[in-house]
Amino acid sequence: MGRDWLVVVNLGSFAMVGVALVLVVLWGIDRSRVHPLFFAGMIALYFAGTLALSLNADIALLASIHGILFPIAFVLLADGLLRRSGLRLGHSIAASYIVVLAVAVWYFAYVSPLMVARIVTQNLGTGLLLLFVAAKLRAAVRPQLADRVTVIATTTLGVALLVNVLLAPFSNVPREITSDAELDAYLASPLEVGIIIASAVIMPALLVTLLAVTVADLVADLRFQRDRDELTGLLNRRGFLEHAQLTLRRAPASTLVLADLDFFKGVNDALGHAGGDYALATFARVLRSAPDVGQVSGRIGGEEFAVLLPEMDSHSAIEFAESARARLAAQAIIYGGASASLTASFGVATATPSMSLPALIDAADRALYAAKAKGRNCTAVREAS
Repeated sequence: MGRDWLVVVNLGSFAMVGVALVLVVLWGIDRSRVHPLFFAGMIALYFAGTLALSLNADIALLASIHGILFPIAFVLLADGLLRRSGLRLGHSIAASYIVVLAVAVWYFAYVSPLMVARIVTQNLGTGLLLLFVAAKLRAAVRPQLADRVTVIATTTLGVALLVNVLLAPFSNVPREITSDAELDAYLASPLEVGIIIASAVIMPALLVTLLAVTVADLVADLRFQRDRDELTGLLNRRGFLEHAQLTLRRAPASTLVLADLDFFKGVNDALGHAGGDYALATFARVLRSAPDVGQVSGRIGGEEFAVLLPEMDSHSAIEFAESARARLAAQAIIYGGASASLTASFGVATATPSMSLPALIDAADRALYAAKAKGRNCTAVREAS
């Protein structure tokens, strides 16, 4: 029978080669994110380790090769998972894990040959590593579904590997497999069943999950770039309308603030177009520096901005607008050795139940027009109807 059974046991790892290639392609599309490359590297090393065990060569040598490739593969997986969330595994943890597992496998392959000890060591060490990573991810996890699914999948694989450790004492595992009879007995053991489930079912499921999450991250990045105003960092008109529509559905009693920079052509004339861009970015920073109440902020025109304040009445929204107006007026815009003053007019409108976003924008725009008619650099309010 040889070692062909290992190919069957780890069929999932062979099938994941295609996943690795897709991950490399995704990394090529967006090289600012390195974790897809880590995941692909993990699959490649895991595949190589599995392939090594299926070769017809000295068992101790093959076990030692696997004992090096296996922990490196899972370090790449662990670090890739953490890097996706802006964290790091740490060189000391990675090195300790690799060295301990490699030395233990070498010892139980050459000094005191014992297959079950090699299996238990690798499953115990890797299970603990994955649970450690899952705990760090859980502490830093974002509310998105993809992040929660990643934590669940990582935890599931870690628990499955630790279950294998618990199954070892109840399994008939020879010191080394030297005959077909010993192989058949081992294949029927609870330990091998657990290994099959972990390596051919749960592991591929985790990697497919990571592929899906990587695609979701890429799509989210593309949508972010599509909906973001590059100059100010706020949402552009398309992004604002989309996010504001969703917010208004969730919080119908919201207030919209429209702002328009006063006499902006004069600022452009005084500072140049680059200085005008700097002035726009300055006002965006004023809006972003306001307390976070879940507002949706965007630049919806040349010098026109919008802020949707969820579940906020007109009185509080006026305070928000007046605070932004005063902070903008208090600072001079200095660019390229020239300076200019910059003010803004604000229009405020509060939505009524079942009011549409276009109707709310129209009401706030009327209020903004009233603020300009009053002399600019002020705030006007219109109760939407």
